Amino acid sequence: MELFYILFGALLLDAIIGDPQLSWHPVALMGKFALHLEILIRGRRLPDFLAGIICTSIVIITAALPAYWVSYEVGIAAAIVALFIAIALKSLLRHVTAIEQPLRMGALNKARQAVGMITSRDTNMLDEVGVIRSAIESIGENIIDGVTAPLFYATLGWSLGGIAGAAAGAIGYRAVNTLDATFGYKNRRYYQFGTFPARLDDLLNFIPARITLVAIYLAALILKLRAVNAIKYAWRDRKKHPSPNSTWGMAAFAGALGVKLGGSTYYKDKLKNYPSWGEEYEKLAIKHLSEAKTLAALTTFIFSAMMLLVLFL
Repeated sequence: MELFYILFGALLLDAIIGDPQLSWHPVALMGKFALHLEILIRGRRLPDFLAGIICTSIVIITAALPAYWVSYEVGIAAAIVALFIAIALKSLLRHVTAIEQPLRMGALNKARQAVGMITSRDTNMLDEVGVIRSAIESIGENIIDGVTAPLFYATLGWSLGGIAGAAAGAIGYRAVNTLDATFGYKNRRYYQFGTFPARLDDLLNFIPARITLVAIYLAALILKLRAVNAIKYAWRDRKKHPSPNSTWGMAAFAGALGVKLGGSTYYKDKLKNYPSWGEEYEKLAIKHLSEAKTLAALTTFIFSAMMLLVLFL
């Protein structure tokens, strides 16, 4: 029952409190620590790739070891808080609601501003369909690294090290994901330095992304959406993105909702011509935002149940 209490206790906390947007939030502190550490390590004039490995290793250890120790000493309550820190379901759904509500009132500019809070796209170039597409793509991508992957690594950590292992697994994963968000850019500064955290993030998301597809399928089946298409288009379009994992979520959501996602995307520095994911059985509309939120929430609970079921079979 320990794992049950950890998973569902953290989800309950997330549902009640959400992800506080605070400068001293542990995830924000991880990012700040990583940036300061980058300056110190680069000052030693090491090769950029090696410097990136050292920086990544220090941040992961600095984050995961205290989580392990506190949970070992305090017990299950500390592990629940650790996993709560690592997940962000309510925050994701709240952001999409902040996009949906202005659209329903015809306030496209406000909806564009809300999209800008969760994506790096040039929102000035987005029409209503583009806003909706961006929001659903964000859900499909972030349901993995913001929700199901932390649940997976909490479960894996618990199987290896009990309550303390669950806390370390969740926080350790969140540290890697934060490092990817901080350094995983293919620009001159981070092309070598950020390679290790970016590839490590890809590796850690590999299994959770594919298990998430199964959860999306089951959730779509319960909600009477296009469940078979979720599997069909996730498999067909799985390689149509630079990330080896993102399309599993985005294409599955596209298939389940019966819409087409992807295509040309404007960013602040350039235009990226992504392939499309899914097929257009329906025109993208505001109703798909509500459907996507419900699908994401149910996917989360099914994924959690799957974690418990696999361990206790």
